[in-house]
Amino acid sequence: MGLLAAVLDTQPTSYWPLTDDSNGLCHDEMQLNDATASTSAVKLAAIPFGDASVPYFDGTIGCTLTVADAPQYSQTFANALSVAAWICPFALDNVHTAGTTDQYVHFLGKAVAASTEVEWAMRLYNQTNPHRHSRCSFYTFNLTSAPGQSNLGNGAYMEPGVSANDAVPVEVGKWIFLLGQAEPWISDSDKTTGCVLFKQGVEAARTSGDKYASFHVDPQHGAGPISIGGNSASGFKGAIAHVAVWNRLLPSTEVAALWSAGQSELQSTPMYHSYA
Repeated sequence: MGLLAAVLDTQPTSYWPLTDDSNGLCHDEMQLNDATASTSAVKLAAIPFGDASVPYFDGTIGCTLTVADAPQYSQTFANALSVAAWICPFALDNVHTAGTTDQYVHFLGKAVAASTEVEWAMRLYNQTNPHRHSRCSFYTFNLTSAPGQSNLGNGAYMEPGVSANDAVPVEVGKWIFLLGQAEPWISDSDKTTGCVLFKQGVEAARTSGDKYASFHVDPQHGAGPISIGGNSASGFKGAIAHVAVWNRLLPSTEVAALWSAGQSELQSTPMYHSYA
């Protein structure tokens, strides 16, 4: 089964293969909201992988695809959310990043702006950070922050050499399959649920930091769109494809099926040198 068919078989809420380019639009296979190129810097259907072509993001601020806000893209719609993407970095240290000690990009997320009404986000940390090296993570956040505090969030992560079950390095020109899940929220004090992350079909080990209550996170629906490729503060350099959202948690069997389908379809080394 091909990857497109495998994703459709899971009945997602929205699914953007990103393999098409129709006047700057990337079609939502579920016909809820198409993705729109924010700038001509996004090269749509530019890089060949097997029989398909996918977008190239040059890492500059604003080089993104945008999907209009919908309640279904929030954890609160069904008290559960899953988000998936395949990413292929063309740089291990992105130039335009957020963060203080450790720099990162939000290559996929739902927010009004980088620090405004951020609901959830997928991060990739720079390889040469002092502490977090090529870490992939999925976060959920409070929409607003308390006086004197930054916007708090809980997150799950996988990091080669740090996470016991992550033996897959982040490499230039190699695809990474990431799937983040926001579990059902129970209460401000309950520490049993939070964020889950799968990398290459493997679930990250659970930690206290992935629980909602550890940071008093109460997921809410915000007005922001989904941004693919970066946000107002950071930009991802590379290719992104097969982005999907579900209003439920995917069981490990479905995650494994998506991982398997993608491995057989996406080529491991694209012709990225033409766009570096």
